[in-house]
Amino acid sequence: MGRRVSVTTSELAEAIGARVVGDGSIAITGVAPIDGAGPGDVTFLANPRYEKFLSSSHASAIVVSAEYEGSPLMEGKTALLADDAYVAFAGVLSLFDDGPETVAAGVDPGACVADTAELGEGVAVGPCAVIMGGAVIGARTTVHAGAYVGADCVVGEDCVIFPNATIKRNVTLGDRVFVHSGTVIGSDGFGFAWDGERHRKVPQVGTVVVGDDVEIGAGACIDRATIGATQIGRGTKIDNLVQIAHNVVIGESSIVVAQVGISGSTRVGSGVVLAGQAGIAGHLEIGDRAVVAAQAGVMNDVPAGERVSGYPARRHSLAKRLQAGIGNLPALFKRIKEIERRLDDLEKED
Repeated sequence: MGRRVSVTTSELAEAIGARVVGDGSIAITGVAPIDGAGPGDVTFLANPRYEKFLSSSHASAIVVSAEYEGSPLMEGKTALLADDAYVAFAGVLSLFDDGPETVAAGVDPGACVADTAELGEGVAVGPCAVIMGGAVIGARTTVHAGAYVGADCVVGEDCVIFPNATIKRNVTLGDRVFVHSGTVIGSDGFGFAWDGERHRKVPQVGTVVVGDDVEIGAGACIDRATIGATQIGRGTKIDNLVQIAHNVVIGESSIVVAQVGISGSTRVGSGVVLAGQAGIAGHLEIGDRAVVAAQAGVMNDVPAGERVSGYPARRHSLAKRLQAGIGNLPALFKRIKEIERRLDDLEKED
């Protein structure tokens, strides 16, 4: 449950930049899904597939896009009209959000902080956390229980390192970076050289540099570079269970969804979307604002602004035609067999 809030629909609309159509005096005390909301709750509609729940929803207010103004679907409902319903509802949720788990400023007696580590003003270090020598932790950053910050790391201000996350040696995080539990940043890149008899480990002597306002989900792995730096650009958001290999560079404000794997030395531009379970081969260029669909297997460069899907990944419009063609193959095979049968009959007649 989020924190308890009580606002009127008019106050809520003002807070999120929306416009009330209906009763502006209703008290809103909670948030809920459209198919489970009750009196006092606010909900939202951003996807037309959920329109079927509008008539039966008991929500006191519904955040919708402006196109629903005057719609029969909203008859008898109090609407908060916004340019983008999803963005507006994100503003609603921020009012009810408790924020990340908090730890009191200071170092818990059960933590292990090296004498040569530097902690900024208001830093909080939870029990069993470890901060190694030479690490620098910026002001108001929280290092939760069991988290590890390696030697000579630099962690910016207002960051949150959640329980049992691992930041290995000589990694740099910008300001306001969230690293969720189970994530490892700075593990060795997967580098081995075959000498004719065995795989020899190639030392991974580079680092990882994460920009400001990046959020990294639970169980993600970002490998350090062989030489140089693996880089994550400002404002990029990385989902759970993502693998980012050595020397990958991701630009600003990109989205990397769960179970994506990016192979070594690939460069991903800014504003890119890599959808769930997409696999990106190594040494490729993914241009700015490109979209890679779920489960796509990218084997070649993707131009800026392009949408690709399928395996191997192709332009989305072509991939859809190919997929449709595959669905027609059984009928096509049947027709071919029928044609062959008729030809055989004609040859027998001759």
